[in-house]
Order: sequence, then C-alpha cells, then structure tokens
Amino acid sequence: MRYFFGEGNKYRIVNMNGKWLLVLFVATGVISGVVWVFSNKEIIKPTVVSFNIKKEEKIGADIEKLVATASGEWVVYVYKLDSGESYGINENKIMPAASIMKIPALAAVATRSGETWILEEADRRTGSGPLQFLRAGTAISVERVMNELGKKSDNTAWVMINRRLGYAEIEKYVPSNTNYRELTTTASDVGLMLRKIYENQELWPYLEDSIYEDRISLGLLEGVRLVHKVGTDTGIWADAGIIFGDKPFILVILNKEVEREEAGKLVPEITKLAWNDANKDEKSD
Repeated sequence: MRYFFGEGNKYRIVNMNGKWLLVLFVATGVISGVVWVFSNKEIIKPTVVSFNIKKEEKIGADIEKLVATASGEWVVYVYKLDSGESYGINENKIMPAASIMKIPALAAVATRSGETWILEEADRRTGSGPLQFLRAGTAISVERVMNELGKKSDNTAWVMINRRLGYAEIEKYVPSNTNYRELTTTASDVGLMLRKIYENQELWPYLEDSIYEDRISLGLLEGVRLVHKVGTDTGIWADAGIIFGDKPFILVILNKEVEREEAGKLVPEITKLAWNDANKDEKSD
C-alpha cells in the first residue's frame, strides 16, 4: 500500500505493509488522546488559606494553652454570628451539660405561652429555684415557669416542663450528638441550640440578668449584653451564651472534674480572649 508524505509542496510515495500501517494508526490515536486530555483538563487551583483562618487557629491555640495545665477537662466553641466562622477546642467531645440542658426545654415550652399550669407534688424538686417552696395546687403561668427556669435555673420548673410536654417533644429541639435525658452534649451542639435562641428574640429576656452572673459575665466589659445559661454540678463550672456587640458571637465553655476556684478564674479569661478576637479591628489584623 502506498501513502503520500510531504513537506511544503514536496511529496514522496512510501510503500507500507499492514503491520506498519497498524503501528501508525495506534501511535496517532495515542498522541491525539494525550493532546485532548491536556487541552481539556481542568486547572486545579491551589488551596488558599486565609489570614482569618490562621488567626482563629491562633486564638484557639491561645485558649488551649490557657487550659492546658488546668484541672479536669475543658472544651470550648466559638461561633461568629455575622460571618458564620467558628473555632474550638474538642468542640465535638461528649461532655456533661448540667443545667445548660434547660435551653431546649425553654425553647420547647415557648409554644405553650399563655397557658396556666397547676403545680403538683410530683413536680417538686430541691436545688435551684423558688417554685419548690410553693404549695401543691398553686396556679403558675407558663411565662413564670420560663422566667424561673432561665433566670434562676429552677429545677421544679424544669420538671413541670418535662412532665407536661414529654421528652419526645423537647427532643425535637435537641441536636444529634446531645442526649437530653442523660444530660450530655457537645460544645458545638450547644452552639446550634443557641443559634436557634438567637433567631427567636422573644426568648432572650428569659436568659439574661440571671442570678448566676459569675462566669462569662466576668470576662465582659460593663454593659455588654449576654443571653446565656450556666451549668453547675460537682466538678462542673460551665457557661454558654450569646455575646452581643458590633460583632455578636456564641461562646460555649464546658468542663468536668475541675476545681471550682480555678475554673472561676479561667472562664472569664477564655471569655476575654474570645471577645478580643471577635471585636478586633479588621484593619489591624
């Protein structure tokens, strides 16, 4: 078989047998495929790490350093409400929630606003709150139940909500890594619950100016608004809340097996670090 090959206007005839013809076609196909792949291949851009992410890693490291030598275990989570950026220390670790678990109960019972409940003997619980001292048969508005639950962490109010709504109804307000009945959660889950509170301004007054302004509050400037819920038990000195300002953010601090006096100093220090980071002038970053 003869084929014409040429350069410019000069051509010459070349005799080729079937074997060489096959080689020619295969080589042509390979070369064409390579050219097509490279001409159509998507250009992969290198990952760019922004300065903000590095900054958040630094503040996270600063907080971690702060609690590294402290007693017990600590987890921290920060969520910036204006940008959606977040950082934390072991924020997905399961931890005891104590009374911070009253947040979903408050969110759930808000649907019963306007109702009046009758206090039953089975509702009575000792510990926090004044409702335990009322006589059985006393009529109590749901608004008061919510107020005592949020501001005074009233245990009797909590039982009243649990008994009348039922666990299944309250658990609709609980994220997936939280066990409402066992009172365990993660810092990131508490952050999710507080984001729901942030979206419902009617609930804010029930979670501010409480009788427990001895944790996150101590790390804030005077006049800064704080909507929050503390958690207290043996070895637990926790707090979680929405901190308002030009750049509002959520701060969750959970712990266990801590020494209370030490924890009482650390929680405000963690708060100061988170506040300074959230409110730092972007031009100076």
